[in-house]
Amino acid sequence: MNAPAPAAGAGATALTAATGGLALSEDAVFADFAARVPLAGAHVVEIGGSLSENLAELHGVGRWTSVDPNRPAGAGPSGRTEVVRARAEDMPLPDASADAVFSSNAFQFIDVTATLAQVRRVLRPGGLLYAHFGPIWSAVDGHQLEYVSYEGRDLLFWQDTLLPPWAHLAYDRAELRQLLGTALPDDLADLLVWHVYDSATVNRLFFEDYVEAVLHSGLDLVEARASHHLDYELRLPAFDPQHLREVTPAELAATWTARRGRPTRVGARDVLLVLRQPIE
Repeated sequence: MNAPAPAAGAGATALTAATGGLALSEDAVFADFAARVPLAGAHVVEIGGSLSENLAELHGVGRWTSVDPNRPAGAGPSGRTEVVRARAEDMPLPDASADAVFSSNAFQFIDVTATLAQVRRVLRPGGLLYAHFGPIWSAVDGHQLEYVSYEGRDLLFWQDTLLPPWAHLAYDRAELRQLLGTALPDDLADLLVWHVYDSATVNRLFFEDYVEAVLHSGLDLVEARASHHLDYELRLPAFDPQHLREVTPAELAATWTARRGRPTRVGARDVLLVLRQPIE
């Protein structure tokens, strides 16, 4: 995968939607971040994840603080890395204490507005936020079937392609349950419907919602990029075609624009946001 283009200057805006071009692997995402931020001696805060001791040492990181509510708190053997068990929305770190904030595959799970307020508080003047995430609610698989267990196994959206394209946007609850029941066991169909409509796993934000949160965050927007690329194959169960609805992104965009009362596009799946703390 090609990495995103270099960031523009502070306060500049590069807002693009492309069919590809974003780094998709975790290694490529971190490499792109490391190419943008001088890590030697820096204090970096990570939202939703934990950098390895080897990488921290390799890049000469001064201190890497991972903020994650699902990981055990504690420091790494070298003291370079630490995990703070907390929500990103309640970041228990001092004001202006971080040189950069990094996040890979977490922003779709959090309250973005509250988290950006915390980022604005903890970043030093000129500090950078680098957030790469997806899939988001705008995407063909934005339901993100993950963190859901069935028959003793965690379901994974890229492996368990049990939901049709755009299921979360194209069907109402009754319609989706009827469709799933034509090919899946009743308990699994019920679980999937619950996940799409009731689970608190994802925040159900559209691409435009992230952009709006950024524009009201007080941080400078350096770069925003979106890719529509789907990097796995959807192999669906044998659903009854009478209940399977074929929709286009244009039709869904029109429907959700009308429902939300403001322009809404669909298709954005992987997103990169690069923001900078203003220099007062």
